[in-house]
Amino acid sequence: MALPDITLQLAGESGEGVISGGDILTAGAARGGYWGLTFRTYPAEIKGGPCMFQVRIGADRIKSIGDHTDLLVCFNQEGFELQHSTVGPEGIIIADAESCKVTEEFAGRSYEVAFSAIAEEAGGSRRGKNMVIVGMTCGLLDIDTEQIENLILKRYAHKGDVGEANINSLRAGASYARENLPDVCNIQHPNEPERERILLSGNQAIVAGALHAGLTYYAGYPITPASDILESLAARLPRMNGVAIQTEDEIAALASVLGASFTGAKAMTATSGPGLSLMAELIGLAGTAELPAVIIDAQRAGPSTGMPTKTEQSDLNQAVYGSHGEAPRVVIAPTTVDDCLVCTVEAFNAAETYQVPVILLSDQSLSHRLETVDRPDLSTIPVEDRVKPNGDAGDKRYQRYELTESGVSPMAIPGSPGAYVSTGIEHDELGHPGYTPELHMAMQDKRFKKLDPLRELGRVTVTGPEQAKVGILGWGSTEGAAVEAAEILRERGISAATFYPRILAPMPVRRIQEWAEGMETVFVPEVNYTGQFARMVRADCGIDVIAQSQITGYPFTAADIADFIQERVPAPAKATA
Repeated sequence: MALPDITLQLAGESGEGVISGGDILTAGAARGGYWGLTFRTYPAEIKGGPCMFQVRIGADRIKSIGDHTDLLVCFNQEGFELQHSTVGPEGIIIADAESCKVTEEFAGRSYEVAFSAIAEEAGGSRRGKNMVIVGMTCGLLDIDTEQIENLILKRYAHKGDVGEANINSLRAGASYARENLPDVCNIQHPNEPERERILLSGNQAIVAGALHAGLTYYAGYPITPASDILESLAARLPRMNGVAIQTEDEIAALASVLGASFTGAKAMTATSGPGLSLMAELIGLAGTAELPAVIIDAQRAGPSTGMPTKTEQSDLNQAVYGSHGEAPRVVIAPTTVDDCLVCTVEAFNAAETYQVPVILLSDQSLSHRLETVDRPDLSTIPVEDRVKPNGDAGDKRYQRYELTESGVSPMAIPGSPGAYVSTGIEHDELGHPGYTPELHMAMQDKRFKKLDPLRELGRVTVTGPEQAKVGILGWGSTEGAAVEAAEILRERGISAATFYPRILAPMPVRRIQEWAEGMETVFVPEVNYTGQFARMVRADCGIDVIAQSQITGYPFTAADIADFIQERVPAPAKATA
């Protein structure tokens, strides 16, 4: 029987083409009409070290990385040693005959293939080993290699005969699989797409969202896993009359973003946890001076340098509270690749509307995940701009920090009507320094209350029954696994629902409380050690949630969440006759 989806892993050494082979395979499957979702892990070292590429493909949209591996392809012995524990009870292992020996527990469902020898015979070089593996996988899953051949020609067009050699290796791998490994894996063929689909990574979606929102100035410093945002915008922004620069450090990056914002530009930077730490003082300045700015934090495993190429959700406390004093900011967390695009536009809209720094929390798994998505209709995603003085103030002096009903005051642009001094020191409505208790209380109230509408306006996604026994409340990239976990629990007889807000600060307290009302237990899965969001929910919402924490460097699977919950909330006993 054909499976609705299959999870495939390629495991080997950095430099063997594991990641590039996985990218090409995923792109080819997507062009063949399959939905796909990937995860990758790679070494922090510049050269060498183990890496793994995982892709789950299927006839319907994929929500998570899958609970186990259906097909593991080992480039070497280390790949087998590190990844064989992920193989499911009916999973298949295909190993390099020259460098890998599979243990007896996989007898009858493992195969040895001389990848390098096939590559050398077909393409003239043993370096085509990864293309043999890609072709072999296509042969196993009955994926047409024509689309992949076009991708190879495009990728290696500047390298003479290398493209043709790789295509020959690809075809040889596909032929070998069809002749020697028939019926190892069967997958349902996709239906004709109703809408045009594209293959995007989270970082690519963030770039697309920023450009749609009207980004004109970007400054950043390279840091994994956010560096390709800088690289992409450096290539694109100048062609759109924008500016992208690499600064000497993250402090300079955000400082220049705030300067650009003061002049009226829509401005952004991107970093990871260590860079966000350096930006803390300037986040306070942006909040006090009421300067719009968007900061992307592609989280990685910490603390310190930690595991820079592994995923984690451990910057939430820093994003929400990180600054001396109490500085207003908005924190947004996308859950999927296409959500990265929409949330980035929403981040710019919030920054402009409320004149505040906005931190968007992605993570390594989401930043580098390739996901098949429907091509977004940008005409349905509105773009908003800051309010400016209308120039008709009569005899009244322009008050940049006027105490308005909404808390938002018009922001003048240099060269236009309305001169003022933008300052981080406490100030009156004109921007003049002032330190009285009454003034400080009034200005802090202004800066924070203007964000209150976001508690009700921020997007949330809810799945499952309204009157569920169990709730799964989370944030960010865990949503897909949580939704699948709720489906598993319902199949096991446990009524379960999910709630995922995009805006985490200010927290949508009332909406969370109303959703959780009547539930026996609410669980919060998050990829950090201390259960940061769970603590915030307990403090702000008064709900005694149960935290499920994981810091393996890998995302949650649906089974991780479902099994954790079922151990604490057993399924009801079946009635007996």
